[in-house]
Amino acid sequence: MKELDFRLEKLLFNLDALADLGDVLTSPEDSQRVVRSSLYMIMGTFSASAGAIFQYDKKKSSAKPVASKGIGDNSDMTMALSDLAVREMIDLKRPIDLVNAGNQPPLDTIKADMERVQARIVAPLVVRNEFLGLITVSEKFSGDDYTKDDFRLLSVMAHHIAVSLHNHSLLSRLVYKYEENKKLYENLSHIYYDTIHAFAAAIDAKDAYTKGHSHRVAAYCASMAKEIGWSDEETEGIRIAGLLHDIGKIAVDRSIINKDSPLTRDEMLELNSHPVIGYEILSKVNFPWGGVSMMTRNHHERIDGNGYPDRLRGDKIPLGAKIMNLADSFDAMTTDRSYRLALSAEEALSELQKHTGTQFDGHVVQSFLSILYKEVSGLSKPAILPLLSSELKNELKCMAVDGALSIANTRVNRRQF
Repeated sequence: MKELDFRLEKLLFNLDALADLGDVLTSPEDSQRVVRSSLYMIMGTFSASAGAIFQYDKKKSSAKPVASKGIGDNSDMTMALSDLAVREMIDLKRPIDLVNAGNQPPLDTIKADMERVQARIVAPLVVRNEFLGLITVSEKFSGDDYTKDDFRLLSVMAHHIAVSLHNHSLLSRLVYKYEENKKLYENLSHIYYDTIHAFAAAIDAKDAYTKGHSHRVAAYCASMAKEIGWSDEETEGIRIAGLLHDIGKIAVDRSIINKDSPLTRDEMLELNSHPVIGYEILSKVNFPWGGVSMMTRNHHERIDGNGYPDRLRGDKIPLGAKIMNLADSFDAMTTDRSYRLALSAEEALSELQKHTGTQFDGHVVQSFLSILYKEVSGLSKPAILPLLSSELKNELKCMAVDGALSIANTRVNRRQF
């Protein structure tokens, strides 16, 4: 009866030990601490004076202690493992008694290493025939021999630890791959954007008077899109379209672009072909944003149908193209061109209001004037003002102080379109 009570008590103790180990292995703590806690639990369960958990490095054919107690300096405990020794432990999959090996497979190649770490028992850590490492446990403090129940319990514990190490290894690989892919994506993204900006610079370089034109148009478009309520993704799409809206001019003769006298009919036709050429170029590109090529094609369309190349009217024109039309026109009006000097702020805003409902969409004009008013009044972070000349900025600030900019915004808002 006493023997039965003892075995029952031992069984309950073992079950408690397994439950505690399960709690440790599933805790949110870092893997190093989990492995160390697991080792201490094993040593406590068997009352062992020394022990270690080794992790196997397949590339180096060696095992290094990731947690140890009572064996000395870890840096001296790395052991070489032959392919034969690894295969034997994979085949065995259960703890090995180094003292009473009997007919256990020989592990002569690591016998000296086992003596160094005071190992009495070696438990392979194997998951799906993958060798992850091993656990070594010394003699018991009491000097008692290890029982069959001890070996069974250690075998179960080793399996749980092996699964935990395996899962951590998989997670580490996934994290590594994620970081690797993230860096690759970021590098590709930088190349992508650098290429777009290079195209924008190449476009502007054809016209001696329009340096930075594409970047300003892109910024104006993005500001208006945000003001209207577009999502971040949609806003980024129109910003990219703004950078590339004149890409078709690459195919237009430089002399036509820089001509300071009226263009002939044929020259005008060639210049006006740039939206279609740009569309043909950009429609072949698989942009992550929708509508880039169509905004480029339609950025010279007018509300009254007198634009080009497709003579679209009203709502047939994409909103993005309407925004780009205004941005392109405002920058053209407020910068020096080969055929005229830049207009003043008052003149440029007067032109926008004058052509609202014919060339420009009223809601787009309203959003643009609203942005200018907020920026010069200090109600929002400047995005357009830094791109304007100092003369224009001073004029707009004076207009805001006088109330003229606010009145202009209200006037456009109340018009019927």
